[in-house]
Amino acid sequence: MSARSCASPRDRALIKRVRVGCVCWFAAMRSVCAALCAVLLLHDDESEAEEVEEVHAVGTDPPAVRPPLRCLLGSWACRDGTECIQYTHICDGEEDCRDGSDELECAEECEAGQFQCAHGKMCIEQSQVCDDVAQCQDRSDELDCFKPAEGCGHRCGKLCLSEVLICDGRVDCEDGSDEADCGDESVEAEEVEEVHAVGTDPPAVRPPLRCLLGSWACRDGTECIHYTHICDGEEDCRDGSDELECAEECEAGQFQCAHGKMCIEQSQVCDDVAQCQDRSDEMGCLKLGEDCEHQCGKLCLPGFFICDGYLDCEDGSDEANCGGRTCGNTEFQCASGQCVPISGRCDGIPDCRDHSDERNCSDWTECHEASCAESPVQCGQFQWPCASKTQCVPQSWRCDGTKDCADGSDEAACDSSCPPHQFQCRSSECLDPSVLCNGETDCMDGSDEGGACSTDACTDQSQCAHDCYSTPTGTSCWCRVGYRPVGGAVECVDVDECVETPAVCAHSCINSVGSFQCSCNHGYLLEPDGHTCTATGESYLLASVESELLLLDLQTSTVDVLLSSETLPALSLDYDMQKRSVYWADVEGVKWITLDKKGRGTLLKGVRAGSVAVDWVGRSLYWMDRVDGQINAVGLEGSEPVVIMYKDVEELQALALLPQKGLMFWSETGDEAQIGRAGMDGSDRQVLVQDSVRWPVGLAVDSLKERLYWTDEQLRCIGSATLDGDDVKLLQMMETPSPFSLSVFGDMVYWSDIHKGTIQRAHKVTGKQPQVLLNRPGLPLGLKVFHPLLQPSVANPCESMNCSHLCVLAPGLEGGVCKCPSELVLDEGGLVCHEPKDRTFLLLLSPTAVTQVTLQSRDAGVGLQDWPEHRRIDLPGVQELKKLDLVIQDKALYVWDAGRTSVGLFRVKDSGASQRGTLFSLLNNMLTAMAVDWVTLNLYWSSSSQSGLWVTSAKGTETTLILQDEVRNASSITLQPVAGRMCFTNRVQLGRVQLECSYMDGQKRNVVWVDAVQPVSLSLSNEENRLYWADTSLGVVASVGVDGTAYKEIRTEEGLVTFTLANKVLVWITRRGSTKCWFSNDQQGAMLWFEVKAEIVDVKAFSKPSQTGSNSCSISNGGCAQLCLPHPGGRTCLCGSAFLSINEMGCAPDPRCPSGTQPCVSGEECVPQERFCDGRPDCADRSDEICVQDEAKRIDDPKTNRFRPGSGSLPAGPRSFNTTVLVKNPGSDVDLSHGPKFPPPATPRSRDNVLVKSQDSKTRPASVRPSPTAKGSGSGVKVDSVDAAACGVRLCNGKGECVLQDGATVCQCMAGYSGPHCEEPLGSVVQEPVVYAAGGLCVAVIVLGVTVGIMQKRKAANQRQAGARETRMQDLEKSESVPAPPNSKESEQTEDGASAAD
Repeated sequence: MSARSCASPRDRALIKRVRVGCVCWFAAMRSVCAALCAVLLLHDDESEAEEVEEVHAVGTDPPAVRPPLRCLLGSWACRDGTECIQYTHICDGEEDCRDGSDELECAEECEAGQFQCAHGKMCIEQSQVCDDVAQCQDRSDELDCFKPAEGCGHRCGKLCLSEVLICDGRVDCEDGSDEADCGDESVEAEEVEEVHAVGTDPPAVRPPLRCLLGSWACRDGTECIHYTHICDGEEDCRDGSDELECAEECEAGQFQCAHGKMCIEQSQVCDDVAQCQDRSDEMGCLKLGEDCEHQCGKLCLPGFFICDGYLDCEDGSDEANCGGRTCGNTEFQCASGQCVPISGRCDGIPDCRDHSDERNCSDWTECHEASCAESPVQCGQFQWPCASKTQCVPQSWRCDGTKDCADGSDEAACDSSCPPHQFQCRSSECLDPSVLCNGETDCMDGSDEGGACSTDACTDQSQCAHDCYSTPTGTSCWCRVGYRPVGGAVECVDVDECVETPAVCAHSCINSVGSFQCSCNHGYLLEPDGHTCTATGESYLLASVESELLLLDLQTSTVDVLLSSETLPALSLDYDMQKRSVYWADVEGVKWITLDKKGRGTLLKGVRAGSVAVDWVGRSLYWMDRVDGQINAVGLEGSEPVVIMYKDVEELQALALLPQKGLMFWSETGDEAQIGRAGMDGSDRQVLVQDSVRWPVGLAVDSLKERLYWTDEQLRCIGSATLDGDDVKLLQMMETPSPFSLSVFGDMVYWSDIHKGTIQRAHKVTGKQPQVLLNRPGLPLGLKVFHPLLQPSVANPCESMNCSHLCVLAPGLEGGVCKCPSELVLDEGGLVCHEPKDRTFLLLLSPTAVTQVTLQSRDAGVGLQDWPEHRRIDLPGVQELKKLDLVIQDKALYVWDAGRTSVGLFRVKDSGASQRGTLFSLLNNMLTAMAVDWVTLNLYWSSSSQSGLWVTSAKGTETTLILQDEVRNASSITLQPVAGRMCFTNRVQLGRVQLECSYMDGQKRNVVWVDAVQPVSLSLSNEENRLYWADTSLGVVASVGVDGTAYKEIRTEEGLVTFTLANKVLVWITRRGSTKCWFSNDQQGAMLWFEVKAEIVDVKAFSKPSQTGSNSCSISNGGCAQLCLPHPGGRTCLCGSAFLSINEMGCAPDPRCPSGTQPCVSGEECVPQERFCDGRPDCADRSDEICVQDEAKRIDDPKTNRFRPGSGSLPAGPRSFNTTVLVKNPGSDVDLSHGPKFPPPATPRSRDNVLVKSQDSKTRPASVRPSPTAKGSGSGVKVDSVDAAACGVRLCNGKGECVLQDGATVCQCMAGYSGPHCEEPLGSVVQEPVVYAAGGLCVAVIVLGVTVGIMQKRKAANQRQAGARETRMQDLEKSESVPAPPNSKESEQTEDGASAAD
């Protein structure tokens, strides 16, 4: 699927109308996406509006639901949403909002060369001061900018004083500024001081009013107001002087500010500089782009959304100033612009969404014809305007013999002629010749009388073939009805009405001499008019209105609610008459319900079905997957889905079937809208209609007339064509402003209209006789006419086929075609599906999904400009995927999510993938390589911040480090678990990377290649004798023998990203603009397989044979207590951090760290336990931040518990059989006692010699070095640490405690027990024979039970080891459980038992 948005501008417009914001990106379906979002949110919004209005109507208070705050132009909404303030009050130095949000994020200090506005919150360049353009909101940058003219020495207000009036001892300015700073203040000050000194009051003279900077003095001198309040439309001064001399009307070419008192030039609007004080000249200045003619908020609407009667903008601006648009003369126009039937006006039931049809009803009278003045209407592309300009009719109604315009203008000036058996008046009327010359005027102009009527009379009838009549022009021969005159009616020939006027009969027409006869198909009755046919039996309309399924009786108009408990909208529906079941699609899958409501279920789960269609002949259901761009099918009784068509389809919209002929139809709205046709097996594909469609969203087949009907939302019409795409007709009516789904039955076409919210019907040919069938709250979506005649009994060709999976119909019902699921292929006989010889498939990783492609699909074509046959698997909850690996048998998908810095685990199923948890997460660290050992499920990995190769157990609870100091920044790891070998990259120095191989426990390293620069995607051949990789820096796919010889390479196109080896076929990905997938069969030349727009970051090949086999760790984890690492001929047991290896296979808690601490993986230091997974790395190797997450919680749950390593179990574990421990071969010289690199203990540890400083409880504890043990270890010193109790339980069976003896941890058993692990109880000697006998019998029973159990487990293990059952990815087991860990008791059930549980 292309990366374009799934929703069109209309979808976003519909979505924006609702109270709650919604984002709907259903792939490539604008109407259904709009319907979905509107259904989920719009109806809730409308119902709330209705409730509020009803409450207000009865005088009660509305519910306490605060509506969204909407501010007037020039105002700004405070962040708490409680009030609006003027834009000019933002950053003016005063808090006007209650939450103070208007004074946040304001400039406080200005830089050198800048001017600070008076309110102190804004800085501008000094050059902008006094430039006659106000940049400060308080206009303080344009104050005191007076340019003195000649004879003007001082300005105050609007006065300009000459220099002789300044400091003349007389106050001329109201503010006294002309007498300020005049040099005699000291004298006045002394006089004032002397008066005050003697205690007398100063004279009662009001000092001049002086206003702060940014304020203005009212003319009466009593108060100051803010400059922004001048000419703002409100009188702030008591004398009203702030609103005097303000502009009221603007001149041509000017813009009036919102406050109405200021005019600016039009060129200054939207110039990014606010000239209006309320900034109204800079509001709504979005630069409209292509297909965007109106902007409201963040919505940008195309032209055909403007004035369409539908409120798309929250402020209703798209329907403002739409005086030229009105509804039809049979409709009422709501205040919002919506059109509803005029019959619903003032009927007590609100039909308008704004309820305006029920307002002002006291003086309302319905208008008829010319009694009301109507506004002109604008007709559509396929409509004809009536002369009155108030009505539009379809173009096909023009001159059809029926006056459809109220003024009759559609039949005026028509070039009409009468049939040959009638007389045509000069005034155009048609008369039977028998009424001519009868002395009565029948023509409007009297042309049927006079002339030769009184002189000429028929005397010889034999001269005429049929009849002779007198006419105003003389006698004339006439042919009767059903004949055409020849030679002046001397001869009359038969007219074939069935050919010349095919619409004369609704179904079939049989011509006869001088006449014809209509007949009806089976199941229909001929009406008394002899032309029309009516179906026998009851007919219903099955419809979905949002999430409701309704059954409308077309005879009685009664409605039965079939289903109302669903919450998701039913986007599309169909039915099966045989099973009396209804199928519908929602966002979760395809579901069904029986008509008697007794049965209900889910046919497909987790599929993205946009449109569904039932094949009642072949017994299957077809659906469209818009995301993958595929048409698929599944058996009605349930089967594995198969792909019918997947190539070269873009933005699928609708689907329809004609099983009687084995045909399938679909519509697309991609770069070029079109309607296509193919056989129901996907063969014989062709474009049916292309030039006459713009946005076809609904399809239906008229099986009677063999025509295809569709709805076009952009053209607002219902179209039809023959099944070959000929004879295209478009019916554009006032009743189809936004048609969606449709169905055809008999002479009528039925459709739902999302704009009107109704389901209607009309004559399928003429569009006349329109009728509203359903007007119910909610959006009508899918509909189908329900009648047995629409699913007639037809022989099923598939019944004679013995397809192993699914049989679909071929074109013309010439037979059935067997189809297979995507991972299977047909045998040569074409009946049985089997696994291909090459079962290899690829998983191509994108940032949020993985796509599966079989290697064999390249045989179907190369050089593709789209995906080959594939399956897309969306992974929920991910952010930025970078790496993947798969364990086929467990259907476990491992992914590295760089966005979450975690390794996630998913379960792959037929319907998609389910999230199983997080294996572990890292802190500020990135995985550079990752590979899963599919035998033990151990994960090998490396990171950018940690040296060495790390191994994490299947549960994520144990992690160890191998090749700690020898490997740095490995960019790729590849494993061969059966052989126990691995290869990896090693950056030995800058710009130089080595390729090395070793055993999987890190031993026996050898360098294979030394000249790599940036190698990625290492792969070992199946024979393990050749290593492959891609070097993204050199742009080559290279290979070399594991002995370093026979180097080969293939030069690739620029932009090499990743590579994989797929059963001797090289496959690599390049990206430069688009993503290309290449392959090479001979490892020499390259061939382009396919090219897509999607980003691919990783690719890996998988096959069942490549993950079949066993090694020394296959059975019971090789006897290892924790980590089992295989190598050729044996295995090495390792322990995770906080444990020491004992007896080669066991693990005991490490006693050498102080109490309350835990060792890092590298063993170099001990860190307090509370500092593990605390978000701060404390270990030098950062291992304290390798954190396991509880599988029971969601990945994105902020409250998710994070466990310390070794603290508990998690999602998965290697397959365990709990049989006899398998140890290394006798001849193996590999040391199995390899363990963590701790210094050998020397002295027992006590609290006296622990190197931990005494700390305050508030002080962060420090990490310490592991403490050496004290002397005298041979005496057996008790292990003293917080893990001592765990050691006693694990090592001593809870019957003793751990002590250090000769440097080793051993058990000191409590009284009554003995043995290395305190497993042997010591009891007193029992003398009684009965007790001996009973005890012996119990022991015998126990031994027998244990022996049988061991034999059964060995048998199951041997069967599994002999060869695991191979399954396809579609055979994913239904159970959601994760494999049990190797040492878990839950893992003891066999595969059969697991299947039974599932």
